[in-house]
Amino acid sequence: MVSQLGLTVVFGGLVGWGVGLGIDRLRGGGKAAQVVGIFVGLAGGAWGAWRELKQALDERGERKDE
Repeated sequence: MVSQLGLTVVFGGLVGWGVGLGIDRLRGGGKAAQVVGIFVGLAGGAWGAWRELKQALDERGERKDE
């Protein structure tokens, strides 16, 4: 479970970086879109990992209402 959550975050960052790289190449240089893409990808990956964790805890009945 922990490795799945970690991979979700890492792959999110890699996808964001790849999209940013493509945008930077289309624009003709720079690294701004890559940096933004990494952060957006990591945020998306973290959100996805959080959703997976909540779902797993709900299925096991271990999640307490907030």
